[in-house]
Amino acid sequence: MKRKALEGYRVIDFSSVVAGPWCTRLLADAGAEVIKIEPIGMGDVLRFTQPIADGDSRVYAHFNCGKKNVCLDLKSSEGVDIAKRLIAAADIVVENFRPGVMARLGLDYSHVSHDLPGLIYCSISGFGQTGALSQSPAYAPVVHALSGFDHVQSSVQEDAEMPLNSAVMVADFLAATYAYGAIQTAVVAKERFNQGAHVDVTLMESMMTMVAIQYMEAQWHDVVPTTVFKPVAGKDGNVMIPLVSYRNYQVLFPLIQKDNWLTDVRFQTFEGVIAGRAEILQTLSEWARDKTVAELLTLVQGAGLPCARYKSPGQVLDDDFFVQRGSFTEISDGVGAFKIINAPFQFDGIDREAGSVVARSGEHTDEMMKNLAGLNTTEIAGLRDTKVIA
Repeated sequence: MKRKALEGYRVIDFSSVVAGPWCTRLLADAGAEVIKIEPIGMGDVLRFTQPIADGDSRVYAHFNCGKKNVCLDLKSSEGVDIAKRLIAAADIVVENFRPGVMARLGLDYSHVSHDLPGLIYCSISGFGQTGALSQSPAYAPVVHALSGFDHVQSSVQEDAEMPLNSAVMVADFLAATYAYGAIQTAVVAKERFNQGAHVDVTLMESMMTMVAIQYMEAQWHDVVPTTVFKPVAGKDGNVMIPLVSYRNYQVLFPLIQKDNWLTDVRFQTFEGVIAGRAEILQTLSEWARDKTVAELLTLVQGAGLPCARYKSPGQVLDDDFFVQRGSFTEISDGVGAFKIINAPFQFDGIDREAGSVVARSGEHTDEMMKNLAGLNTTEIAGLRDTKVIA
């Protein structure tokens, strides 16, 4: 029987939207008991994000399955007191409020760690807990623009007069992944040194790692040609053939009927190949244009070169490879079954499959009030009457 690596760890999750919830879902997948705190009323905005099936958002389900749920009014002193009790019963806290919000509530690391020195507390924000930009609103598209990422992507498009439109929240997923890894590092450090930590993860610095090569180029005294990977057009669609190494080009030349280039003095070094890359890619394009995507895949992959067709998300969902690998797991709502992504890593003997249950808003409030906050039935009823909990 496979074990869950984080069995026995408890997480109080004060996060919403994408970055925080994806981090805490990964923690839940790894076996931690994650207790999501949502405000009374609207709750996490993802609950209202399409597609919505019979009143339930499947986007919310993807990011929050496997978690328990408590509805709590943090604007009330009673709600803050309960939050402190929940934190006291936890090993890890994750929050992605704007910096300063948790401090005003008395729930930031400096306040709660005084009595809980072993607590691991992770804050995810746009620009960090301190500094001139810390209070600036930061959604992923803002970070994409400010980090230089959008500039790099636009600069390699042909005839692009404007930066490209944005639809994928890259910064959120990156920050969530770094936060998840940093929390694991803090868990190891706690085991070794017997002390907790405040983990400060930013969308901005996470996104900056995506353009690390370009930051190096920007500091060099000469103009460095950027390596651009362009789609190759066949007669019924496009493929990607990324040529990265000198060996790739040596394999390519005979494939595109340019055996003479193997002895061409211009292409005897990788530097020479890079200098003549435009001519090589033009010849590749001419060779490919009268072939189908299926033919290109057979020829290029058969030669040992990397090559892939372009797929839509719907095509990926139905791909046998990902089914066999277990990349997705299936959960259900009131309308039917649908697939969500499993954590993108696997272990021998350790389970990382996502939980199949999506908690209703406030579903575990009474349970957590009794078991973690130490409240009795009368106290719980009173808090519900005054709308501190729901």
